[in-house]
Formats: sequence, structure tokens, C-alpha cells
Amino acid sequence: MTARCLLFVPVLLLMGCPSGAIDTEPIGAPGVSIDQIAIYQGVKRTLMADGGIQDSEVPLVAGRDTLVRVFYSTDVDYDGGEVYARLTLGDAVIESTPYVLLGGSADDDLRTTVNVEVDGADVGDILDWSIELLQDGEAGDANPGARFPDSGTVELDAAGEVNVLRIVIAPFAYNFDGSGRVPDTSPEQVERIRETFLKLYPVSDVEIRVREAQPWSGELQPSGEGWIGAGISLLGFRNADGEGEDVYYYGMFNPTETIGQFCSQGCLLGVTLLNDSPEDVGSPSLRLALGVGFAEQAPLVAAHEIGHAHGRAHAPCGPPGNQPDGPDPEYPYSDGSIGVWGYDIVEGELRPPTDTDIMSYCDDQFVSDYTFAAFHRRGQNVNLGWSVPMPPRTWDVITIDGEGGAAFAASVERRAGVAGEAVDVTLLAAGGAATAAVGRFLPYDHLPGGWLLVPRGELTAVGAEFVVGGRFIQVSR
Repeated sequence: MTARCLLFVPVLLLMGCPSGAIDTEPIGAPGVSIDQIAIYQGVKRTLMADGGIQDSEVPLVAGRDTLVRVFYSTDVDYDGGEVYARLTLGDAVIESTPYVLLGGSADDDLRTTVNVEVDGADVGDILDWSIELLQDGEAGDANPGARFPDSGTVELDAAGEVNVLRIVIAPFAYNFDGSGRVPDTSPEQVERIRETFLKLYPVSDVEIRVREAQPWSGELQPSGEGWIGAGISLLGFRNADGEGEDVYYYGMFNPTETIGQFCSQGCLLGVTLLNDSPEDVGSPSLRLALGVGFAEQAPLVAAHEIGHAHGRAHAPCGPPGNQPDGPDPEYPYSDGSIGVWGYDIVEGELRPPTDTDIMSYCDDQFVSDYTFAAFHRRGQNVNLGWSVPMPPRTWDVITIDGEGGAAFAASVERRAGVAGEAVDVTLLAAGGAATAAVGRFLPYDHLPGGWLLVPRGELTAVGAEFVVGGRFIQVSR
């Protein structure tokens, strides 16, 4: 920065600074110490504390908008003037707005830290960074404690490459009551849904396409009855559209005009097969979910249900009498809270550790460091196109309800492994021939029952026998 004259005399400025004027330059702010540096792409990741670099399991994603907070303390040498941060990030130099420091910093108040907003375009795969808290002053007054590191830069590797979460919304036109009612898929509502995924999932961007609404004549009840058929139709849409394996399909419907009507005596808001095996990628055919499309609830319901399609079980939190079934036994916070400070990169707001995880049933949902890291692992494998190539194979889909009723419902062709619990199946061909096979059972997240995927042999089976959940089941085409 060019030296400036503090004394403003226009005629004399043409000839340089008059005798006695003070030349200033950016210097480390006197009386200011950097105590902690943290980076936020959704949840807090501490970069430095107490003068030392900190390790963290929270991933840093290239191409994602970021907030850097500088926590400070002051002493009697701080003059109360404006201080700003200068962040060097690779080839980029980014400065904050000026702050009058308040004496100390706190996690719960953005006003008490010096904050640098970083555009995702400046977040690369490898980041050499340093940060300074600066004031305009005389060189002799510079404070080295207002810089980290003391000299040079710190290298930080982004754990994730630039990646995009891709979603297809598949609305149903609800004709059971003759209304043809469709959920709101206006550009404004789709953007609300997109931003909800962007704030909760550790990705560089989110892209959403909306399919043409498909008529649905069956009843979709608050208990979940009738939803299995809609899920099978969603699988058919995914197979027919020819989208890439990285795309998640989300079916939406509004069986009533309002959520109050639908949930007057309790209700399910969504149902999804838990796509948790293989752990790193799940099954591409099961990257789909189903839920209600009521405008206020749709964004968070979609984020929760597609979380199950990412292989995430429930966080252990729900209202009295409605605790989630099968909560994740490894979830680190017993009350389902997010456990750490969060930051909403869309709204620019802090989220307290007492908020609950998106995979819970509780209110005030955000994302925990645990779920954020798990979404990241799945996203890096799926969104960047990683898969296990295999010869194509056809699998028959048998739906199973909570009473043991079963039906052949669809088929899928896969070039990768299929997730789920191994189930021994006897396949019955026309004429009575029987062959043994190993199917894969995937339970629903919010309903009893699920899907059994059975590999098709040389002959198409006309029946099958198997045991699921301790119940012997027979099914015929």
C-alpha cells in the first residue's frame, strides 16, 4: 500500500508530505494478538489455537464458499482504531472489512471476530495460507503477534475435490382425490431446496433438474401405505431417463392441500431405502428417495431423505413418542445435537452446538461434524464418478411390506455391486425347477419391510422363497 500523508493540505500534497507529517503503512495492529483461527464451510474447523496448528477430521472442500474467523485478544497498546484482516490464500490476497475490536472474541458472536469471506473460486486443492490483523501505522510500531504464522505460509490440503451434488426432482400429480395436485416446483421453491442442500452437504455446488409431473392414481396415506408403489415408479424413472449414476432422484407428492390436513393424526414425511452398503458408494440404483412436497417442509425433508440415500442412519433425537428407529450407534452426541459450532454459508449465520442434526427427527436442524464428514466421504466417491466396474447383471426387485406380503415389482440392470443384507433365496422356474441365489435386502428407513433384490439367472423366475426378518415368505409373479 502506498504511503499516505495524514495531514490533508491539497496544494502541499502535490509536492509531497509537509515537514512533520507522518508516513503510514499497513502494520501488525499494536496491542492485538491472534488467539485462534477457524475456517467454516458448514461446521467449525480450527486451523490454529494457542499458537499451534490444529489437526481436524472436518473436511475442507475445494470450490466451496468459506468463512475464516480470526479470534483475538487486546491489551493496553491497542488504540481502539479500525483493524482489518489480510488473508493470503495461494495466489489470492483477500481483505476483510474494517473492525473496531471489542476486546476479545467468542464463538457465538460474529461481531467479536475479524471475518474474511472467501469465494469458492479461491479455494483450491492445496492452500498456502497466512493471515494478518492490520492497521495503518508507523513501521516502528508493528506488532509481529498480529500475524500467523510468524513468517511464510502454512500448507493446507483440501480433503475434497471440486464436486457437484446432482438431484432430479420427480413430482407426482396426485389423482386419488381427483385433484391432480402437484407440489410446488417453481424456480423460487427449487432454489430454496437447492440452497438447503448447499448449506448442509459438503459440496462445491448443487444442481437440480425437475422432471415433468407424472400422474398418480393410488392413495398415499400418512402411515406410509401406498408409498412403496411410488418408490418403484421412481426407480423406473431413474432407469428410463438415462441420467448418470451420480444423480439422486427425489420423488415429491402432496396428498392433501396442507400439511396440517395430512398430519392431523400423525404422519410420515418421507421414506427411503438405507443405501449404506458398500459403505463408500452404496448402490447407484438406490440413489433415490421419496417425500412430501409441502412448501415449508420440502427442503429439509428432501435433505433428510437423500441423507438416507447417502447411507446415513438416524441421529438419536425425536419428540416424545416419536423416537427414530435404528439410530446410528456411532453418532457421537447422545442427544442428536450437532455438537460443534456451525455456519450457514447461504444465510451467513452461526448455528449453535445445541441445534440437532439433519438426520434426526427434532427441530432446529443443521448438520453435525460427524454427518458433514460422512456426506463428504460419500460425495467424493459418488459425485466424482467413482464406481466398481462389473459385467452387467439384471436384478429382480421384490417389495416386502411389514406384514410379510411380497410382490415382484420391477427389475434393474447394474454394472456395480448391489447393497444390502445377504439373503438366501430359492428361485422357482416354470415347470418346477429350483435354483439357489443370494439376494440383497434393503430395509426402509421409516417403515417396516423393504426391497429384496434378487439376481436373475438364465431363466426368469416365476416364484421365490426366502426368509426375511425371521418370517418365511413365498412370492409368485
